[in-house]
Amino acid sequence: MYRKIIYIILIGIMAQGLSARGELMRSLILPGWGELKMQENKRAKIFMSTDLAVIATYFLGKSFNGWYIDKYTAYGTLHADANMSGKNYAFVVNMSNYDSMEDYNHNMMIHHNANYFDDIYEDRSYYWQWDSTENRINFNDMRESSLIAEKFAEFAVAGLIINRVASAIDVLYLKNSKSGIDLNAFLIPQKNDGVSLNISFSIK
Repeated sequence: MYRKIIYIILIGIMAQGLSARGELMRSLILPGWGELKMQENKRAKIFMSTDLAVIATYFLGKSFNGWYIDKYTAYGTLHADANMSGKNYAFVVNMSNYDSMEDYNHNMMIHHNANYFDDIYEDRSYYWQWDSTENRINFNDMRESSLIAEKFAEFAVAGLIINRVASAIDVLYLKNSKSGIDLNAFLIPQKNDGVSLNISFSIK
């Protein structure tokens, strides 16, 4: 949510300074807009089409994430007799790894670690008992699918930022050179959920 708020604020600042910053600011607001202003229609179409595709990916990711959450919530209620209302994600993870609340509590207790005792469920509203291990595995598959969908949405947000940066750099080169410079931007996943931006240029 904080990223969305920052993004909206930046858009507002950019819009206010549009007339002063010209094509560069246009590309930061909408990739390809700066190129379009410079009558580079082919390049503008590429950036704008990319932005539409990334936006579609974001909404698809969010949609599938919500769909899988609804699906595994109903599945857990039906096949594990669980009260899923108001439970945090840690509870969902525990349900996906243990056939019952008793199995989970027993596993916590045999560690003989005081920290584990704090995680034991004593409130019966946290009760669950899977009717089969197969259904628990199905539940876990749905949970993991929801995470994958969420990751697609997160990468789409990064893609929107990268597309704007790439378009702005493209405008800078178009404004200062007509030598035919091609620009490519690549988003590469890194460890610990990070990403790196690689930008390459080639001169024809």
